[in-house]
Amino acid sequence: MSFDIFLQKFTDGRDAHADRDRVRRVLSSKDFNGPDQFGFYLVRFPDGTDVEFSAKGLDGEGDFAGCAFHIRGLSSNLIEFVWEIAKEGDMVILPAMQDFVPILSSPRQWEHLPSNLIDQLADPVVCESSIELQCLLIKGHSGWREYRNQLIEDRT
Repeated sequence: MSFDIFLQKFTDGRDAHADRDRVRRVLSSKDFNGPDQFGFYLVRFPDGTDVEFSAKGLDGEGDFAGCAFHIRGLSSNLIEFVWEIAKEGDMVILPAMQDFVPILSSPRQWEHLPSNLIDQLADPVVCESSIELQCLLIKGHSGWREYRNQLIEDRT
């Protein structure tokens, strides 16, 4: 069983093409095998963590609008990888978790979200670093809010 995180590029409320060259550059900086016939890569990190990275269309001519991470163990290396892919591909992070909230890797993504992500779910969160992303993924949205509020208090 895995914890899945999906990344999706949106433009004007619809799936859009992500920048495959920029995403490929992030992937090529890691130790990986793949893709297999289904577009899966196995990415390994120096701390011993690995992840199945599903990115059909990344290696080739087909459409590439998003990808997924099938996670069996979290680490800071893995979260940094997810963050880098999201930033370089200008993609929204959609973790499959109970305290679900769309995580924006850029504030300008807000205007491009599909209406169902805005109307039916919690307000999206603009994430500014892999550290914030780690907090969101480990503690959920409520834990992230506590972390953010503590940072604001510490600055004042």
